[in-house]
Amino acid sequence: MTVVVCVYTERRWPQIVRAVGSVLAQDRPAAQVVVVVDHNPALLERVRATFPELTVVPSTGPRGLSAARNTGLARAIGEIVAFLDDDAEAEPDWLARLLPHYQDERVLAVGGHAVPAWEQERPRWLPPEFDWVVGCSFTGQPTEVAPVRNVIGCNMSFRRSVLERTAGFDPALGRVGRTPVGCEETELCIRVRRLEPEGMVLYEPAAQVRHRVTVDRATWRYFRQRCFSEGRSKAVVARLVGSDAGLATERAYTRRTLPAGVRRGLRQVRAGDRGGLLRSGAIVAGLLVTAAGYLSAQALRASQATSAQAPRRRADPAPVRVLAVELSEGLPDVPDTGGPDGVRYGAAQVLVRLHGQPLGVVDVALPAGGLAAPALTAAIRARLAAEIDAHLRHDGLPPLDRLDPGSLGQASGTGDALPAATTGAGTCPSRRPAVAHTPFVSVVVPTCGRTPLFESALDSLAALDYPHYEIVVVDNAPQVTDTARIVAGRAVDDPRFRYAGEARPGVAHARNRGLAEARGGIVAFADDDVIVDPGWLRGLVDGFTDDEVAGVTGQVLARELDTPAQIWLEQYGGYGKGCQRRRFDRAGIMTLDPGGARRVDQPAPSLHPYLPGAYGSGANMAFRTDALRRLGGFDPRLRSGEDIDLLLRTVLARHALAYEPGAIVWHTHRREPRALRRTMYLYGVGLGAVLTKCLASDPTTRRDLLRRLPGGVAYALRPGSAKNNRKQESYPATLTALELCGLALGPAYYAAAAARLGRSRR
Repeated sequence: MTVVVCVYTERRWPQIVRAVGSVLAQDRPAAQVVVVVDHNPALLERVRATFPELTVVPSTGPRGLSAARNTGLARAIGEIVAFLDDDAEAEPDWLARLLPHYQDERVLAVGGHAVPAWEQERPRWLPPEFDWVVGCSFTGQPTEVAPVRNVIGCNMSFRRSVLERTAGFDPALGRVGRTPVGCEETELCIRVRRLEPEGMVLYEPAAQVRHRVTVDRATWRYFRQRCFSEGRSKAVVARLVGSDAGLATERAYTRRTLPAGVRRGLRQVRAGDRGGLLRSGAIVAGLLVTAAGYLSAQALRASQATSAQAPRRRADPAPVRVLAVELSEGLPDVPDTGGPDGVRYGAAQVLVRLHGQPLGVVDVALPAGGLAAPALTAAIRARLAAEIDAHLRHDGLPPLDRLDPGSLGQASGTGDALPAATTGAGTCPSRRPAVAHTPFVSVVVPTCGRTPLFESALDSLAALDYPHYEIVVVDNAPQVTDTARIVAGRAVDDPRFRYAGEARPGVAHARNRGLAEARGGIVAFADDDVIVDPGWLRGLVDGFTDDEVAGVTGQVLARELDTPAQIWLEQYGGYGKGCQRRRFDRAGIMTLDPGGARRVDQPAPSLHPYLPGAYGSGANMAFRTDALRRLGGFDPRLRSGEDIDLLLRTVLARHALAYEPGAIVWHTHRREPRALRRTMYLYGVGLGAVLTKCLASDPTTRRDLLRRLPGGVAYALRPGSAKNNRKQESYPATLTALELCGLALGPAYYAAAAARLGRSRR
């Protein structure tokens, strides 16, 4: 047997001496010990002077651990070659435990167990499932001798003949200096098995080494870096050997080991160990940061491939004109002029209504010179014929195929609108006079007074087509007097306006103050940067069809899509949830016909009910006031995502939620990429914190959610999932990575916020 120890820096000299000394002290001595020095002449001379009896050589390949190991392999004389890291110490029986397994000719490699030797105390937050981050064995590995896909790098051995036939380690993988990357042993073991399909790679837990973990590796920063780098390395391995072989072990680890670790951490919390929550959160965070690294590597490779084929920089998306049309009033021409900075609009996003009811959003390309009304008519007919027919039938009117072909004509005297018979009131709920009791509604508008759209938002709220409501403006920055002055000025002529101050920062605190001030049986919430449709409040109230419905959300549409950042947010999914009326409860999702009758039970998605973003947005929602108070209002522990948390809690409490697309608000998306990047990060933080709260709060929910964790990861990462299928080629991969990083850090934010809130209450 030959033992190879690779070294690269004099800063590790004490560890190097101990590592080499542990090899020389083996119960079963090695025939040869090779020390490879990675591009450090001073260290090379020092090792030669200290260990003249050993084979001490410089690395002959590029910098990095893989090339150094290949150098050691080239100088090896033993039939078996073992590798020990320069910061590890082998137990005296290490080689004696490894070597006997090679009596079986099928055995190609044998690896052992690496125990962490902490320079200081083990971090409370680090779960044993992630000891691989510090180069050690981890929970989930076998506890007795067993075949494995790959060995661990600091404690492994191979048949030399097999390594020579595979050309050794791939220099494209592996650590370079202090850069925390890896996976070179994974890729090598997969190649070895392909070379010898009948062969075995064994794990021998009794062959132990103590792997030193320095203070700098016991930090959250190193944990993130190592997980991210591991994800990037896994992407390279998957490219080299295929995702089936490259990720098979990781899939099992994600499905079984990590959920079990989260459950264990939460049980420890109940037993009084608060560190259990940190460890559970670190498991989720580590998984997501690793996934973000994997995605970023894939995106970089795709970008490089695209650049190689077309050296020109990928163009940003052209501006998109936003407009709404009413079919009963005719359709206009759509010009392509008037874009930002004189740039022409390349497309249009058209909200199509009939009798005031939204039927769908149609995206059409705008040719040079714009789109004539007949072409817009054809696009709408092709996309929304079924929706138009359904609406007309419900109103007791002829379906579209029985109307004159020009019936969806042009406005402005160039064509006909829908025939006169179709423009009557019929039974359409938007055209019926309100005869039922209209409940008094409190509209809560939280604000910090910083948005330039604040007064426009108040103007639109004052013009609502609803008879009984108040507007409670909650000032979340009361030290600045502008908001109080604006509201006081409006209240002089319009007593529906009320002012309330909330000094505690955070939209959850502001909304809870509005809830406390609300005098209506229904409380609705609108952001300070939206323009509400005149029928917004009536649409929300119409959603409370029975006592089971505790909350209603509405449709949020973009006011403008002038910049790439605004368009990317729409590709991400925006805030709009479509024009189909839906009802959500714990059991599943139900579609509703235009009159509100139950129509079709849709099969519940595999992640239902834990996709709260599908329920709606905090920028447009309403609740029964008493139900919302019983639910406890909004959770101030959440830095972001307090709205989706409330929607999820509503469904988990066995209430129903309704989605009413006719309750429309128009939102001005952030125009700058920097603001969008922050938004995407906070989206991830919010969802991560909400899921952490679910895991920590209820055992039944915890088991249910953990069972779905692998599917949730696939949903977040798979390009064809409902979450990602709207993203176009121009959508930046950095936005996805930021969202995943936020998702990974959400548990930490939640734990810190919960601790702060607990201290403040004491």
